[in-house]
Amino acid sequence: MRGRLERLADAVDAIVPLVREVDDVGGRNAERFQAAADRLRNVPLGRADRNAVLRDLEALLGAGSGRLSDRYLVHDDGRPDLERSRTFTELVARIRSQAWWLRHLPF
Repeated sequence: MRGRLERLADAVDAIVPLVREVDDVGGRNAERFQAAADRLRNVPLGRADRNAVLRDLEALLGAGSGRLSDRYLVHDDGRPDLERSRTFTELVARIRSQAWWLRHLPF
């Protein structure tokens, strides 16, 4: 199971720089993502603690208009950055899915 948590932590690490660009609350969400990745990777977690971290990740990336997962990235001149926005969207979907599955595995 540690391998799955490591892969999830890697995905969270990958999204942190992108979250810093789309975050409009002073970078606090990026810090929360980084803290979650560090906890998954470095702290031996019991099931309840692990599930709390996973629920936090799911909540941070909840779907809906105006939510963090609904954002897109732009170039310096204001044009949409389609490639990085696609990467961001793919990471959002992967993290949400992996967090949900890991939370519901029976162990």
